[in-house]
Amino acid sequence: MFRWFRHQHVIFDCDSTLSRIEGIDELAEIAGVTEQVKQMTDAAMAGSIALEEVYGKRLELIKPTQDDIFKLKQAYKNTATQDAQTVIQLLKDYDHDVYIVSGGLLEPVREFGISIGVPEANIRAVGVDYNQLSGQWWLNGNMAQTDWSPEYLNFHQSPLTLSEGKRTIISELIGNKPGRSMLIGDGMSDLLAATEVDTFVGYGGVVARENVKLKSEIFIQCESLSPILVLAGGKPLIESLTDSNADLYQQAVNHLKTAVRFTDQKLEKHLLT
Repeated sequence: MFRWFRHQHVIFDCDSTLSRIEGIDELAEIAGVTEQVKQMTDAAMAGSIALEEVYGKRLELIKPTQDDIFKLKQAYKNTATQDAQTVIQLLKDYDHDVYIVSGGLLEPVREFGISIGVPEANIRAVGVDYNQLSGQWWLNGNMAQTDWSPEYLNFHQSPLTLSEGKRTIISELIGNKPGRSMLIGDGMSDLLAATEVDTFVGYGGVVARENVKLKSEIFIQCESLSPILVLAGGKPLIESLTDSNADLYQQAVNHLKTAVRFTDQKLEKHLLT
């Protein structure tokens, strides 16, 4: 039924792709600055403002503590998108290389990625530094007291804080490694990185961003990531699903037919014949 290319390298965005949340908006809610930050996040994700114009501003408004970051780690784990862990595991079982490239904060993105099966070495996000003199440890001189939580100081300069920076990171990760590559993401920074991969898949299962939908060669319009098994897996993985994961295979096929939009009709015909 399916004639399709196997993609060796499968790269996922994190926020609103592997997870149903935007990490920066979760931190903003903790800090009580939800509306200001969400407006900037939405504008950057839609491409109406450059990510670099708002990246530092949002963190300065929030000033997250290490305790806030711990809460975000838990929030990511509680909000994995449908079938995310299963899809990643099956891709790995069939020798695909799986990655996360995210403009989110490294500590929570890395812990979440590892928890759903992405190798730590294949996770890229933005590091931050904390002011180790902040918090309330001086009240009794006990550095270990529970209410001591260092506050945000600054973020590490990274291509991932720029609208077009994911291209650089993907190029560094994949380099001249053999095999086709696929990127799955929901935002403008993902779309701008499409030139670095063989196939870009826009994901609208959490938030459907109109410009991404219109410009993606493939666009997923359901929460389940199961179509990625067909889109990235190629014939060996597809055939294995029919034998050992028949229900998941059928789900993936149904979603592919009803909830995946192709802007290139030749591409659609190539896949569905």
